Amino acid sequence: MKKVNLFIFLAAILLIVSGCGDSDNANGKSETIKLKIADSLPTTNYLSSEGTVFFMERVEELTDGKVEFEHYPAEQIGKANSYLDLTLSKTIDIGYTSYSTDRLPLTEVATLPGAYSSAEEGSKIIWQLMKDYLTEEEYLKNGVRPLYAVALPQYQYVTAKKPIKSMKDIKGTKARVTGTMELGFDALGASPVFMPATEAYTAMERGTVDGVTFPFTSFEAYQIESIANYSTKGANLGSFTVVYSINEDVYKSLPEDVKEALAQAGDETVEHLSKFLDKKNEELAEKFASEIEIYELNDEESAEWDQALEPVWDRWAEDLEKRGFKAKETVQKYREIQESLQ
Repeated sequence: MKKVNLFIFLAAILLIVSGCGDSDNANGKSETIKLKIADSLPTTNYLSSEGTVFFMERVEELTDGKVEFEHYPAEQIGKANSYLDLTLSKTIDIGYTSYSTDRLPLTEVATLPGAYSSAEEGSKIIWQLMKDYLTEEEYLKNGVRPLYAVALPQYQYVTAKKPIKSMKDIKGTKARVTGTMELGFDALGASPVFMPATEAYTAMERGTVDGVTFPFTSFEAYQIESIANYSTKGANLGSFTVVYSINEDVYKSLPEDVKEALAQAGDETVEHLSKFLDKKNEELAEKFASEIEIYELNDEESAEWDQALEPVWDRWAEDLEKRGFKAKETVQKYREIQESLQ
């Protein structure tokens, strides 16, 4: 009998506790939503402090703390090229998918040489292209949704032993590249070596490459200024697009107000980070001029380089068309958006 009474007593307690929980929900209280976000960026990188961190803080502010993030920077979870898979497996909820060009190649249209003149311009174009076209055409087909995309300032060629003052100087060199710059350097007679930014310093130090491609805003994050002696300025060799994507199933499970907060924070991050990068890029170019020799191309030289690299666009599109990607349509839409924003 005592055992029966004890069972009834415990059951009653359980019902009371359950009722309290339902009451909390009925009064509008909700549990905190925690999202795991991971990338390969060191926290000293402006793309982290003014991009990732800015985005997370805005989402938390816009949701009044309803959303909290667990941030894993600097390859704490996975290598740079693993974040799409980690996002798809739900090991993380949001990943830095910029290095997943094998499955998300159309995004690289903004990385082609001469695609834009400033980070702000490039970011406006690529983010609008994401919304109008690439989200459906590329990302959702791969189970993820882009949250924001920012185009970096144009990359320069940074070398240790040989100054680069003309396209002829590039010929025969081994260059660390990323994205479509591989095609550009190949067209200029160099030997491009594709590798993530995290490996650039070591490759340059060991002489695996003669130079690396980076915007000035990424020098300090990867200690490039400590090993480089020369750099170009005004050479629109191409660039890189920072993209963070969320697992689509995770996204669908979120309340509407959180989805709206993610969208607003994404838009604000694109604007904030791109403007910051443009300003910082010029400041750092001046700073590094006292440490390394910077050769600045004049307008005539820049136009000459752009013209020489123009065939890269067609080659990029043709290569992807053979693989079944709508690259030509992507280029057309990119240029339409670019023209509409002028």
